[in-house]
Amino acid sequence: MRHLRLLVVTLQLSLGSSLFLPTPRQQQRRLSVSQATNRNDQAAEVMSRRKAVFEAPLAAAAALAVLAAGNPKIALAAEEKGSKSPPPVYSPAPGSLAGRVVLITGANTGLGLESAKRLYASGATVVVTARTQAKADAAVDAVKLFAAVGAGASPSLSSPVSLPNKVVGVELDLANLESVKALPTRLTAALGKSSSSSAPQALPFVDVLLNNAGVMAIPERLDTSDGFERTVGVNHLGHFALFGALLPFLERAPHGFRVVTVSSEGHKIVTPQGMADALDARLDPTTLSKYKYNPWGAYGVSKAANVLFTVELDRRLKEKASANGFLGGSAVTLHPGAVQTDLPRYIVGGKSAGDIRMSETAGSAPNGFLKKALDSVVLTVEKGANTQVYLSAAADLEPNDPLGKTPAALYFDNMKPGRPNKAATDPELAKRLWDLSEELTGVKIDL
Repeated sequence: MRHLRLLVVTLQLSLGSSLFLPTPRQQQRRLSVSQATNRNDQAAEVMSRRKAVFEAPLAAAAALAVLAAGNPKIALAAEEKGSKSPPPVYSPAPGSLAGRVVLITGANTGLGLESAKRLYASGATVVVTARTQAKADAAVDAVKLFAAVGAGASPSLSSPVSLPNKVVGVELDLANLESVKALPTRLTAALGKSSSSSAPQALPFVDVLLNNAGVMAIPERLDTSDGFERTVGVNHLGHFALFGALLPFLERAPHGFRVVTVSSEGHKIVTPQGMADALDARLDPTTLSKYKYNPWGAYGVSKAANVLFTVELDRRLKEKASANGFLGGSAVTLHPGAVQTDLPRYIVGGKSAGDIRMSETAGSAPNGFLKKALDSVVLTVEKGANTQVYLSAAADLEPNDPLGKTPAALYFDNMKPGRPNKAATDPELAKRLWDLSEELTGVKIDL
């Protein structure tokens, strides 16, 4: 954080920009001004400051690239910082996940693809899902290639390494409830009658559901096929319906199951009252309600919903286990960090943006400096996937613990328990969200 603050102060002095993190004196001035305004102006000021926190790393990196073109000292300082040893990448031990089946949403790019590679290399059977079958198939090839290279084979798919587990690709569009509800049929066909060669049974099962897919900060409102605002529709409602569709697969898992949902510190944009307003508006931002569309506001609500879903799911799983000796399921959620994935594609390319990895455009900067600058303030995909791989492998539990065992925490950050805010942990809001989600999606979950 110290490096980022120094970086931002330098840019403020050089460019006179107000887009970056405010200094303490600026924060105090803004607070004084906001106290003299009405409640709406105060809310707008808070949102502006919170938005600055999210945009600062990307804006700072881009500005640094411009400065570096004529200032070798800046470029040298960034390179020296980047030369330090990076944090280790977490990978489960080879073969440690043998017999487990992991389904990952949004697995064709970014954190989802990276998670698929490492979980497959550790012995799990992995189901990669993507919006089209072509993207899912391409992800399968990438996962197999990663395993082949890791096993010491030549980097070619012409002679893949033979592993006892498998990786399959399945189409899944979380912005279309029809696609979500029809997934069990496609999944059964892809996995066959047995999810694992070591544990044959009549119907396939899933041990771990990794809810990874997401969208962020769409500049204008876009809707899903079912008329939901897309950010909340994909990030929460689509995954909620998916859990309902896959519950029979999860309950067939021989050692309990786990649901891992990727949230974000972005959930802290939302206050308890703001979340209540969103629920009052039935998660539909309109000009007629207190919950109006804002790119970051919608993202914050969706990420708070991810944590609230985990809170309520955890409660229901514990209740079911105590009532009838249910083998068990567990639920965890996490903040992956600020990562170089295609998640900010709408910020970079507008509402019609395709998949872009932030640092893939760095080559157009002088000597690729933008990429180096980005790497100095945000995590690479390899490091950013650490926590979700860690939780999907149940590395927070003892080696012989069932997946259904209650974890030490519900929210993790950097592979350690984190601290979500009140809006994301209020049990009343969690129950309201669950009930509304069942109503909106038409998916009744028997838990």
